[in-house]
Amino acid sequence: MSKLSINRILDNVKSSQLAKDSLWAVLGNGLGYAILLVVGIIIARFLGKDVYGEYGMVKSTMLYIAGFATMGIGVTSTKYISEYLQKNSSEIRNIARDAMSITLCFSCMIAIVLTLIAKPLALYLNEPSLINPFKILGCLIICKAISTTQNGILAGFCKFKAIAMNNIACSVSMLLLAIPFTYTWGLYGALSALLFTQAMNCILNYFSIRYIIKAYPINNYVSHKKELFLFSLPIAIQESSYTICSWGGTLLLVKLSSVGELGIFSAVSQWNAVILIVPGLLSNVVLSHLASTKNDRYQHTKTIKVMLIVYFICSFIPFIIVYFLSSWITTFYGPTFANMKYVLQVFIFCTIFHSCSNVFNSEFIVTHHNWLLMSIRTTKDCGILILAYIILKNSDGIDGAMSYATAYLIGTIYYFIALIVFYNYKVKNKTIIR
Repeated sequence: MSKLSINRILDNVKSSQLAKDSLWAVLGNGLGYAILLVVGIIIARFLGKDVYGEYGMVKSTMLYIAGFATMGIGVTSTKYISEYLQKNSSEIRNIARDAMSITLCFSCMIAIVLTLIAKPLALYLNEPSLINPFKILGCLIICKAISTTQNGILAGFCKFKAIAMNNIACSVSMLLLAIPFTYTWGLYGALSALLFTQAMNCILNYFSIRYIIKAYPINNYVSHKKELFLFSLPIAIQESSYTICSWGGTLLLVKLSSVGELGIFSAVSQWNAVILIVPGLLSNVVLSHLASTKNDRYQHTKTIKVMLIVYFICSFIPFIIVYFLSSWITTFYGPTFANMKYVLQVFIFCTIFHSCSNVFNSEFIVTHHNWLLMSIRTTKDCGILILAYIILKNSDGIDGAMSYATAYLIGTIYYFIALIVFYNYKVKNKTIIR
């Protein structure tokens, strides 16, 4: 390739807003996630497999339920703000206000319910030590749900630099707090550090949105709550399906296997999340750009093809690295995680299919195929839970983390294939222009 061709490619990349947004999403947020990975390893060594399993259950439950608590408004706000910036910017303030109102309302209701059932739930799991952590979980869910919707709003404005800087600041705070807190107070110290950083993220996002939104006119208040809610409903059902089935998988591991196996699976899940850092960070970028280009069929299709290639590369390369370093990685967690290697190798294979699926997810949402996407997603989530139950029962709970990882891999492959089939027969060349 000639020097002139290379320079032309570099110029095109520099002038591409998609490339700039992607760069900030990857570099800024990627650094934050890398810091959190280090924090997770340190916490695991301090707590040991069993107590780390309890920490992992609270943290994973926060992520599962917070996604549902937003009622899908995070994704919806990205789409609506991107579109209204093009057609009617005077409604931007109203959309942002209504999105936050819906999120706050539902997250508070869920937090109250969880607080009320904390004791019976912990006793059902035969883990009475989880009663107070489950109560703390209510506050975590509210903070995480709010920050999720705030990130969706910022993504709608294409302010990925602000999202990145806020996440880095919170990750550094988690690093500085989690180590002394966990060493001194154990599980409660780790949860306190997590709660502080989640609250900090909400505050930083609030000021970022407040600064950005000043540029848009104050219009008479027109409620968009109903419109946002109806569009988000199938997305919310997807999130509830994911929440129920993922949390159900956590319960299966505890009841049919052990808290220790949950600890292994929680540790493995961190590496799964590490591989998916780049694809995950690009999700809002893809959704924002697909929404803003849906009136330009050529640019819209080009964005899909480019992002599919990017997503595959960004998941395949780290997958290979982690796979071949799995033995070395396992040693960082201490002797109680000795059986983690093979679980890690199986579970991270899911990331390739999960990553590429994200592009189709965004396309289904932008083209208003939310209900179709919800049906495919729900089938996948329920299928994983049923398959995990069958495998765990047949194996008497032995190697529970491996059983659940296997079920998850099969479900993820099914989901990716189903999305391709329905995209080609139901969505492709039928983009809704509104």
